[in-house]
Amino acid sequence: MAATAKATNRHQQELRAIAEAIPFKVIELPTFKQTKFAPTIIRQPRSYTAPEGSLQAISRFLMERGMVDLLEPSQVEALFTEMHWCGYQIQLLARKRYLRATTAHDAVVRVRGLVSQIESAEEELFIANRRLVVSCVKPFFWIGQVWIGDFLQEGSRALSNAIRKFDFTRGTPFYAYAQRAIQNRLRNFFRDHVRSGSLAIRPTGEMKSIMEVLARIREDGHEEPDNEKLSKLSGVPEDRIAKIRPFVKQWENTPTPPVSLDALLGESDANLYDYIDSGSENEAANAAERSEVWQAIERLGERSKYIMKLRFIEGRTLEETGSLLNLTRARIKQIEDESLKKIRSILKRKEP
Repeated sequence: MAATAKATNRHQQELRAIAEAIPFKVIELPTFKQTKFAPTIIRQPRSYTAPEGSLQAISRFLMERGMVDLLEPSQVEALFTEMHWCGYQIQLLARKRYLRATTAHDAVVRVRGLVSQIESAEEELFIANRRLVVSCVKPFFWIGQVWIGDFLQEGSRALSNAIRKFDFTRGTPFYAYAQRAIQNRLRNFFRDHVRSGSLAIRPTGEMKSIMEVLARIREDGHEEPDNEKLSKLSGVPEDRIAKIRPFVKQWENTPTPPVSLDALLGESDANLYDYIDSGSENEAANAAERSEVWQAIERLGERSKYIMKLRFIEGRTLEETGSLLNLTRARIKQIEDESLKKIRSILKRKEP
């Protein structure tokens, strides 16, 4: 009798552990409470191809674990309904109190089958949406094939996380939600590796030509030209302009790596801290006005100069600056980012 009670208790604990380990927040639909309700099972036949050693990372990524067709919206909804119905059933079985060890054992077997069904539905969604990961990785192709595998892996993690966090009852298309999640994660992954210095990247010759032309046009205050005009000014074919321009934009948004204050300047023994540290605030302000940075700021518009002065000289917050100019905090931040981008462009072109 004691052994039976012990076994029943062990099975009950396993049921509760499995229910607590469900990797997503279960969404309960009214139809789940219907006794005869059963979710539609969507499982597409997969085609397999033996991967060759010469294939690139993209091809291997799309061929692993088989290939399937794109899912229809109704099929996507059916898969999410299946996942959450299984989670709902697991929670019901875990909340029950079992008096017999055999009944508790049958519930454990049933719950394990439901967990396998959840994993199968998740994999079906993942396999069908792998093309979305590749599409989001495309803007980073210029980095090189060495890093593409890491970006694909990071995008896969974002896709898996999006599958588990997506609320299919809100009416938002899953591909739109997953695309945003993958893009955000890839940007953070790219930014972190650039800042740490582990991702050494250099623009190509065509990218440099395009960036030089765009920098001159922005300096003159003109709008960015279309691909045809940019091709004539840079000497790069128009079809190449259309492919490279997104990479140029990505490069321009690349954050600069941090610089240590202990870094030596040139062949001298002085470091960066010696030039930044000052005991007088007036001397620091005068030095800033005489610096190349201030000269670049003077080339901005009147409103941009005023905002830069309020933010970086007087130390005003975004809210304080916005109240002085009767602008929103977001608009002040937008003008500030555009001004900093122009300043960086001016300083890059300045002769030493």
